[in-house]
Amino acid sequence: MRSVKKIILTLMMTSVLSVSAFAASSFEAILNVPIGLSVGFHNFKLKDVPFKNEIEKQAKQNSGVGFDIGVTAQLGYMFQVKEGFGISVLGEIGYSHDSYAFVNASDKKLTQSFTFESIQVGLLPKFNIGAFAIGVGGGVKIPLSGKLYSKYDGKDVTGSPVKANSSDIKDNFKTPVIGYIKATFDYSIFFTDNIAMNVGLYAGYDFGMSMSEQLAPKYVFEYMNFSSFDIGLQLGLKFGPKA
Repeated sequence: MRSVKKIILTLMMTSVLSVSAFAASSFEAILNVPIGLSVGFHNFKLKDVPFKNEIEKQAKQNSGVGFDIGVTAQLGYMFQVKEGFGISVLGEIGYSHDSYAFVNASDKKLTQSFTFESIQVGLLPKFNIGAFAIGVGGGVKIPLSGKLYSKYDGKDVTGSPVKANSSDIKDNFKTPVIGYIKATFDYSIFFTDNIAMNVGLYAGYDFGMSMSEQLAPKYVFEYMNFSSFDIGLQLGLKFGPKA
């Protein structure tokens, strides 16, 4: 009888300690809206072709500024390491509108920009310190459609914008997927123990796509690609505990 009592008491103590240790650990869900700017980078290398200097002058693009926006859901679990500190492991999925803008180096009145509407999938671990959260993660953006805008002195040139569907994107780019990395910093304003509004900042880098022979003929270019640095604000609605 004493042995049974000891076993029951041990189980009760273990249960109490387990509940106390993981009381603040819980599933976490965040609906997030990032809004920001992107700085485009255009990269290429020419082969040893006739009129190389002239071609390089025409092809060279300086950085321009574009507009980014999206809506993502971040879903996962927050593990409380100790009171006031927890680690969240979050998957991220959503929609992303991305811009890659450039200014012609030899004629600054001529501008071009690619825009893509993409499905975004990634992983975003976060370190939670009280109501603050710092995240570092990455993933891929899968373009479903896009547009190429060409303007001269602020006005569309003939035929602009050029629209592209997913098949066009696959034909014109060697790897029709955009890789990305990003860092986030959020502050949660809690209305209840498990509901909060998030206000924060983000910075990231998009590894843009390499152009295929249709856009960068292989007898002229070794390669041609673009990328961007992104920065902006983000607002969100969080369902989950404070660390």
